[in-house]
Amino acid sequence: MKQSIAHNDDQVGDRITLIIPSLTDAAVQLHRQQMWSKGYQLESKIECQTFFAGDGRHIDSMFDGKAMYSATFIKRET
Repeated sequence: MKQSIAHNDDQVGDRITLIIPSLTDAAVQLHRQQMWSKGYQLESKIECQTFFAGDGRHIDSMFDGKAMYSATFIKRET
């Protein structure tokens, strides 16, 4: 699904994490999403990691266990 991150404070909080399959795709999305113009800055470097989801009892790997790149943005203080 291709879409951009909405600029609506009711939908998007002070912290946004993009999970992207490759470093190249991450760079493209950083530019495409125009996070700086939406009031966000990159919190730290883009990291490759494995993700898991839990329901309080069980933990399952996400994305079939494939490592993904994450880029976390925080709302800039104005």
